[in-house]
Amino acid sequence: MCEKKSLWCSYQSIIFNLKQHPVYPCFAILTAFNPRSIVLSKKDNLARHQKLELALKSQVEGVLPISCSAPDGQWHELGFIVPMSKAEACREAKRWEQNAIYWVEDNGLFLVPVLLDGVETQRLGDWPSFLYT
Repeated sequence: MCEKKSLWCSYQSIIFNLKQHPVYPCFAILTAFNPRSIVLSKKDNLARHQKLELALKSQVEGVLPISCSAPDGQWHELGFIVPMSKAEACREAKRWEQNAIYWVEDNGLFLVPVLLDGVETQRLGDWPSFLYT
């Protein structure tokens, strides 16, 4: 459990970089990098990223690229802003073996567990305060 709590805490320290701001009232931020937080090679992560992009674009319109990273730069991964319901986003994240998703609603950023037990959805703060431009 300590390892899970450590992961959960690390997910809370994040910044996002995007070129186009979404106009959706709510959306998910999904990635296919590092399933279950097991670090894969850059090549494998990029291949998963491309497959996720194709899968998402076949389901919904308006998928936007986003870059996610730790504020100190210790980790970085690519993802997508996806206008779908939270339940759909969690199902998709589970399919790609992601421990959690980020969810934006009412200008708030939430961390939502997908594969992790023993943790609850947490409001991290106002969405704009996590944007790095």
